[in-house]
This record gives sequence, structure tokens and C-alpha cells, in this order.
Amino acid sequence: MKNLFKYIAITMITIFSFQFSNAQNETILRDDTNTWFTMLNRLNINSKWSVSNELHERLGAFMNEQGTFLWRPSVDYHVNNMIEFSFGYSYINNKPNDPNPNPKIGVVENNIWEQVLLKHDIKKVHFQHRFRQENRWFDTVGQNLDGSYTKTGTDYGNRFRYRLTVNTTVKKLANGDELFFQGFDEIWFSQTDKLAPKAFNRNWLYLGLGYKFNPKTNLQLGYMNQWDVLGNNTFVSTPIIQTTFVRNFDL
Repeated sequence: MKNLFKYIAITMITIFSFQFSNAQNETILRDDTNTWFTMLNRLNINSKWSVSNELHERLGAFMNEQGTFLWRPSVDYHVNNMIEFSFGYSYINNKPNDPNPNPKIGVVENNIWEQVLLKHDIKKVHFQHRFRQENRWFDTVGQNLDGSYTKTGTDYGNRFRYRLTVNTTVKKLANGDELFFQGFDEIWFSQTDKLAPKAFNRNWLYLGLGYKFNPKTNLQLGYMNQWDVLGNNTFVSTPIIQTTFVRNFDL
């Protein structure tokens, strides 16, 4: 199992390095700083089952533009402390902002997703490998004769995401609370109808600090950079200030 984790880590780091080295030769459009707010909850039913929920409010131009609202519930099965399976749904209401050239009209996506989470530790550092398969139904947009845009229907596509997360305690406080560091890198690929990788879509790189009030509650503040592929060798680079509140419960 340890050799499997090492192989996964080396493979994904190689892919990330390749993608970023290629990006240096492309046209990069710079977005204004975005501000994202996230709330994560989990209800542990027993040692094997839990239900989780995510709410995301994402604002562009430093809280001056509505960007994305996302709701994501799931059901989770815990094989053991190292392996977890999830099945979930996402509702995404998104409005592109400059410099993204997509029409500035709100579009909705509904997707169903399947996920595997693998966990392991190396000394005091906690690692997570998240593999997510998304089955997506999303609005399509067309341009009218007067230059305005309207929704024209719904299309379907598949997408694969992999996230490598590291987490470690920075300092344990006298009252029992903790300061911790968390970082992750996530890569997104669109897929063919047969789920073969088709194109690189997006990369997230996040670095943050958190305050753990107890094992079930923490607050995090971090910086994330988002790289989006527009096509024609052009990327959008978006700096993001992200605040995350986590509160879990036991039944």
C-alpha cells in the first residue's frame, strides 16, 4: 500500500510539473482577486457511514461580482481509517467574469459524482489522495442576432479530478486548540464518452493556515491560484482568498 501511495504521488507531481512548465509558454490572462467562502459539514452516523454537505459562495473582483454558488451533498462509506468511498450530487450556478471571454450569463450545472479517498501518514504529515469522477449536465449558451446571449439547451460531459492534500500541526496551544497548515494541488481533465482523458481543464494550488477549536471544528484562511484553460494556448490565472469553516457532528 505504501508503494502505491508513493507511485501515485510521484506520478501526479510529474503531471503538475509538466502542466506548469507548458503554461510558461502560453498566453496568460490575469483575473482580479476572487474571494471564496466555504462551509463543510459531516454527520457521522456510525463507524461505517456518514453524510456530508458543502456550501460554496464564490465572488469575483474582490467581493464585487457574483461568481459561483455551489451546493454539494454526499453519502460516504468508510472501509477503514485509510479508505473512503462517496457518492454525491452537485448543483452549480455560475456566472463567468472578466477576463474569461465566456458570455456573462448565469448557467447551471447539475452533476452526479463518485469518489475514492485514500489516506496515509508520513511521520507527522497527513496525506489524502482524492479521485473524483463527475457526470455533468450543464446549460449551453447561444448568441442572438442583437448580440445578447440566451440559454439554448443542456449538454452532457464527463470530467475527472485528482487532489493531493497535505496537512500537519504547526503548534499545539495550551488550551488544547491547534494551529495547522493545509495545502493541496488539484488537477482537472475532461473526458470522452468512454471516460478516456481528453484535455487538461484546470489546476488549483492552495496554501492555508487553520485554527482547530476541537477535532470536529476548524476555521481556515488560505490563498489559492486557479489556472483555467480557454483553448488556443490561452490560460486564465485567478488569485483567490479562501475562507473555509468546518463543523462535523456525531449522530
